[in-house]
Amino acid sequence: MIDGTTKLLGVLGWPVEHSMSPVMHNAAIQAAGLNACYIPFPCPPEALGDVIAGLRGLGFLGANLTIPHKQAVIPHLDGLSEESRFTGSVNTLYWEGDRLMGTTTDAPGAVLNLREAGIGLDGGRVVILGTGGAARALAFVLARGSCAGTGGVDETFRLPELTLLGRDPKKAGALAQDVAAAGAAGTAVRSGLLADFAALGGEADLIINCTSVGMVPDVQACPIDPALLKPRHAVYDIVYQPRETVLLREARRTGCRTVEGVGMLVHQGAASFRTWFGREPDTEVMFNALGPFGYG
Repeated sequence: MIDGTTKLLGVLGWPVEHSMSPVMHNAAIQAAGLNACYIPFPCPPEALGDVIAGLRGLGFLGANLTIPHKQAVIPHLDGLSEESRFTGSVNTLYWEGDRLMGTTTDAPGAVLNLREAGIGLDGGRVVILGTGGAARALAFVLARGSCAGTGGVDETFRLPELTLLGRDPKKAGALAQDVAAAGAAGTAVRSGLLADFAALGGEADLIINCTSVGMVPDVQACPIDPALLKPRHAVYDIVYQPRETVLLREARRTGCRTVEGVGMLVHQGAASFRTWFGREPDTEVMFNALGPFGYG
């Protein structure tokens, strides 16, 4: 029931029609008996400032951000959490008094997803595909070697090598420099192009796709040549629509261990829910609400 006291939340993206966050969050809200509603908002990049001003004016309780707004939103906020100051990425907006704040729950969501899949990070060589907000958040946490105290995750690890591959060599190189400066001693950080995967990523233990390549509607695309995959690789794709991307399908055919992105969707969403409402959501309800995308 929506009435004059209903709290409003939403997700901003461009595009955003594919997002399953409204289904997942509204199920969790209903299960918790809260008077709130979560809505998708298509937001072109040039309108982001106006949209954030609109959220302020309408008294929104909070919001999520997806591609391409996770870095661009920062100048429009009053402050950042420690996690977002460290990673330079925001996926969750919340209020701290009268200040509109940004934080990121992407990295703890991904780490929990990998933990549930039985894929450890300690001692592994990791390749991240992409240089956007999710890639940035995960790269900083992996290089630091700790997700402890972030989003309910208590996890420490040490990577000997982290490789960042993107479409723009300058952007990938700049991100690698930032990550290396903030990371733990002993973690070598390299960068290159997605096309360099054969030279720079072939010996990786874990490949993480943080690009939107393969996402609806371009479901036949793959961020790297799947012929370069080897059975020794573990492959994690944070894209969740479709649930099985071309990258994951070809990785399974090759004999790789694979992890779907739906777990990250739920775990990062659960962390956002805790930030907004100060209580635990029912993650089983969230998974089941996703139907064929979830675990139920």
